[in-house]
Amino acid sequence: MQQYNNRTILHVDLNSFFATSEQQANPYLRGKPVGIIKARGRTCVIAASVQAKKFGVRTGTTTYEAKKLCPAIILVEADFDKYADITYRFIKICKTYSPLCEVFSLDECFIDVTESEKFFPRLPRKPNLEESTWMEMGKSLRGVADGGNVFNIAFEIKDRLRAEIGDYMTCSIGVSYNKLLAKLAGEQIKPDGLFWITDDNAIAVLDKSELMDVCGIGWGLSGHLRKLGIGSFPQLRSKSLAFLHKHFGPWWSVHLYNTARGIDGSSVNSFLSLEEAKSVGRTYTTHRNLYKKEEVRRLMRNLCEEAAAKARAMNLAGRYVGVVLRGGEESRYGHFTLKEYIDDGKKFFDLCLQITREWTLPYVRFCGVTLGMLTKSEYLTAPLFPGELRRRKLVAALDAINNRFGDYTIYPSQLLGTSIIRPEVNGYFGDRAYRLKIMVR
Repeated sequence: MQQYNNRTILHVDLNSFFATSEQQANPYLRGKPVGIIKARGRTCVIAASVQAKKFGVRTGTTTYEAKKLCPAIILVEADFDKYADITYRFIKICKTYSPLCEVFSLDECFIDVTESEKFFPRLPRKPNLEESTWMEMGKSLRGVADGGNVFNIAFEIKDRLRAEIGDYMTCSIGVSYNKLLAKLAGEQIKPDGLFWITDDNAIAVLDKSELMDVCGIGWGLSGHLRKLGIGSFPQLRSKSLAFLHKHFGPWWSVHLYNTARGIDGSSVNSFLSLEEAKSVGRTYTTHRNLYKKEEVRRLMRNLCEEAAAKARAMNLAGRYVGVVLRGGEESRYGHFTLKEYIDDGKKFFDLCLQITREWTLPYVRFCGVTLGMLTKSEYLTAPLFPGELRRRKLVAALDAINNRFGDYTIYPSQLLGTSIIRPEVNGYFGDRAYRLKIMVR
């Protein structure tokens, strides 16, 4: 993989994104421990501010536990429209530095500046960072920064975040010669850090990192490694490829072997070259138990309308319909595979209703719907009957109105009297191609 070591890649990560966005919008929250919850009544923290993290509050901490850990914590309802707006502006900043800008999640971008860094000359000022921060990398970046274009880009991104998004917004930036190490570098100094991993210090940084600090090693893989007595990167590096192949198979064995050595040949994929989605879906956990069938049906209809609207926005239609309901310790799942393709929320809902008609649950707390096996909408069968043609025109008209005036400006009468569940930007861009294509329009 030596041929990839001449690349220059940045990983830019907004610090405590949801919580910092709220602190940016409301100066009263600045410097205080903040926990973000999806909505009033939710019992789980989905993001925590830098100040709350110091008390041990993390994503997934229950609100009860968060208040025990940090009695002064302020719980704020999530505003996904606000976060989406900041994400769009963040990506527009990052993509100005290279066409090879990959949106990794809602608040993270990889930027391959191998060919473009030469267009960013030496900064006319010295970087506004502590000398100890620079020296922590084993090399003085202050000297490098005076002539190293990649660091000029990093400083400019930090400056532009504050100038164009808000004076409280910060990011941590990792610089290295591949994506794996660039992301690991970005984790080294938070918040508002800058860290450089080179050939000289790559192994040293890996060896002081936990296995799960590296992207691609999650709970399952880490647990399997620990069962084999492998709890660190030096221990992983001591295992032969044959040993890893025996326990992890042909793909994961090579991946783990390379990861332990800081090897990663994956490319930075431009947001403009993303593949089309293979499925669209929506899940929702309710604030309370739903006992009435009509309440469950309204929830299901709401989610079907959103998923179908996503498909239409991508000019796609699907012929796989899946639905899941959960309540307490019980869950039900079913699906249909159709002969024809659909992109209509009402048809989608009718099929989900048919799947779930005989299901019995004590109550429902979770619902999820999926429209899969997607293909281009132009492959849809042309309407043969006047009623079908009218329905197609009606859906197109509704989309035009909702696209202009906002989601659910017009919606099915079945949802009257309910609190509409609106689209939200999820942390990992589940429908990534859809989100990014509208954000760069």
